Amino acid sequence: MKVTLLGTGGMIPTLYRNLPSIALKRDGDLFLFDCGEGTQIQFIRASLSFGKLFAIFLSHLHGDHVIGLPGLLMTIMQQSREKPLLIFGPPGTREYVDLFRKCLGFNPSYFLDIREIAEGLVYSGNGFRMEAIALDHRLPTFAFSLTEDSRPGCFFPEKARELGVPEGPLFGKLQRGEPLTLENGKKVTPDMVMGPPRKGRKFVYVSDTRPCAPVIEFARNADFLIHEGMFSDDMEEDARKKGHSTVSQAARIAREAGVKKLVITHISSRYRQINELLSQARGVFPTAIIGKDLMEFDIPLHKE
Repeated sequence: MKVTLLGTGGMIPTLYRNLPSIALKRDGDLFLFDCGEGTQIQFIRASLSFGKLFAIFLSHLHGDHVIGLPGLLMTIMQQSREKPLLIFGPPGTREYVDLFRKCLGFNPSYFLDIREIAEGLVYSGNGFRMEAIALDHRLPTFAFSLTEDSRPGCFFPEKARELGVPEGPLFGKLQRGEPLTLENGKKVTPDMVMGPPRKGRKFVYVSDTRPCAPVIEFARNADFLIHEGMFSDDMEEDARKKGHSTVSQAARIAREAGVKKLVITHISSRYRQINELLSQARGVFPTAIIGKDLMEFDIPLHKE
């Protein structure tokens, strides 16, 4: 699992920060969270494959999060795509896509599977589930979490041999969770030769929002949390009025949720230097990172 920050700014693009867009690669599939202006260019800069894009998740319909969608979809059409593309977003997403399709005369060769969402389970895929909760912003806005299913525990071949299981296909059956009956009638079950299940990974994306208590439980024990932190602490009142968070507020959410890694994005264009932002965030969550465009992060598998 790999995260690429395609756009880490908010509202206004700068020479240093594109508008919001995050790519998550998992087992060959690519998931995109928000699609700010210039996302298609950032795809190319990050050496991401348009053909691997499986689904797009839109947090809300403010322009800085969705204006890049028409260009991205039109570029994908030039790649001779045939398989469907999933787009998840709040109510109004279908109307937005239909509007620019009509105005631009955009008739893709592939099927756009548009699904307007509510809180709860958004999608269940191969070995993972995507969930959403509502945030506290000026428009209906959602956070997303991708949580993997547990993986089988470690296989101990020496235990299998001790029980009389011959090496080969029967080892594979046990690793897949299938019980065996040996030629001598002895039964061997997976729990006899394998350790406990290993926890799946959890990625959480929290876009524009005031500090929001439900996010704490939503992000509980996440391996990786992206949380907006548009302003420094001295602008807390401005953040509240505009429906955003400060960097310290984002860090407190991460600390209370017990996440392993926090990356703060959606940085206001007023901040060219991030030293003070980083200091404020790390005063609360010592390993916090202020995201920069094209940063990449691996999310390793759990060993236990």
